[in-house]
Amino acid sequence: MTLPDGGKAPNPELLKVDLAIVPFEECKEDYKRVIPVDRNVMICAGPEEGGKAICRGDSGGPLQCPRSDGRYVLAGISSWIVHCGAPHNPSVFAQVSTQLDWIQMEAGPTP
Repeated sequence: MTLPDGGKAPNPELLKVDLAIVPFEECKEDYKRVIPVDRNVMICAGPEEGGKAICRGDSGGPLQCPRSDGRYVLAGISSWIVHCGAPHNPSVFAQVSTQLDWIQMEAGPTP
């Protein structure tokens, strides 16, 4: 199926990809001519050679990082990318830890 804007329909199957965290200075350099990257609220992830990345329809998806006890922590929420899967174009995630006060206020107390 092709959408009216030329894009493909979302895949109904949930997909997973392993992405490495990109150092802030590297991400900042990759996007310096496009958009400023804020270390305080953003996390960049993905291989420098490209190929694996978030893309259209992935906004709001989780960036989960393993903990030493085998459980996972929600580190980020997929936000944006300029060119899906292109080299030197990491995926950008909203950093969850910087928004915990707001999340807890909106979600209410835990039972």
